[in-house]
Amino acid sequence: MPLEPVPSPSPRGKTPSPPKHQCSPTVPCPLQLSEMGRQYHHFPKGTFKARFSPPALPKFVVLHLVSHPPVWTWSVKAGPNKGKTFQVPTVPIACDKTASKAVQWIVAVFHSFKAHLNPIAIAADTGRVQPAWLRLYQNNLYIHFCNQLKARPSRRKGVPPTKPASSPPNPAPTGPEADATHLHVHPLETEVKALRAEIWSLKDKLYNYISTHEACCRRNDPPSSSSSSEADASDGDNPPEPPHPPFELLVQRPDGITVPDGNPPTWLTTALSHIDLPSEFTGAMYSPDGTMASDLPRDAAGVVKLHFRGSPPFCLAVRTDRSLLTVDSARVGRGQITSIIKLAPDPTVPTA
Repeated sequence: MPLEPVPSPSPRGKTPSPPKHQCSPTVPCPLQLSEMGRQYHHFPKGTFKARFSPPALPKFVVLHLVSHPPVWTWSVKAGPNKGKTFQVPTVPIACDKTASKAVQWIVAVFHSFKAHLNPIAIAADTGRVQPAWLRLYQNNLYIHFCNQLKARPSRRKGVPPTKPASSPPNPAPTGPEADATHLHVHPLETEVKALRAEIWSLKDKLYNYISTHEACCRRNDPPSSSSSSEADASDGDNPPEPPHPPFELLVQRPDGITVPDGNPPTWLTTALSHIDLPSEFTGAMYSPDGTMASDLPRDAAGVVKLHFRGSPPFCLAVRTDRSLLTVDSARVGRGQITSIIKLAPDPTVPTA
């Protein structure tokens, strides 16, 4: 009986390598957690409605990936490997506003990838990416990150980083040596110092302008109010009276009859004593009601923004019908304000 031919041994005793993996053109390759980040896989045909390619990594993303590798810690809760943890490569696809700038950039890349997908890769009921396509995306993007990190410039191979030799601490230099130590200053630090100096200079100018404006307003006060206050202060029997308004204030009663306002609020009296109105508004004026208007009327002849210390600012508008109106300062444009006055605290100030 003839013997069967003996097969020739493999060269050098090596077993033949398994066939090379080929991705299916119709369905995504099934990936296990243990296979993530090991091999690049192609997406099936018809996945994208427009060509998508992962972008190059900015410098801040590269620095983040060097210190925070994109991995997911997976703990086994049952089986022979119970209690063991494994590092599974992954790529974040969602984050909150508190996440770092690099993580937000990576999540933005995922949203760009999702915008290029056809309906075949998106679940119709949830609107999310199908798990098979999502795992394929995370695998390929992780490999892209690794290739970008390998391609970044680094130190020469075989040359470890050298540390400066430790030396005993030297005393602080003085004189010319101290000036020489400050020559190597970062240009950004110099620019920040210059901006701070400019801000402080502008603050000083603003405070000087406010103090000058308040002093000018005090000089324009009616002499009768100051003299009466001095006379009342010298008389110990009668308490001091509030200053009288420079304008005659009128108020309309519920029955429609207009009468003089005998008890105007002190904030209004103080504000009117600091307002310089045209000559046509020197007659009687109508006191504002207790409401705060949300919008500035179109017939406003002048608007003064009032700052009472300890109270939110608001505006006092003088209308063409000689009526006064309090308006929320947030609804008044900067170009509509005639002047800005800062005054002392007053408990009668309206609070909207």
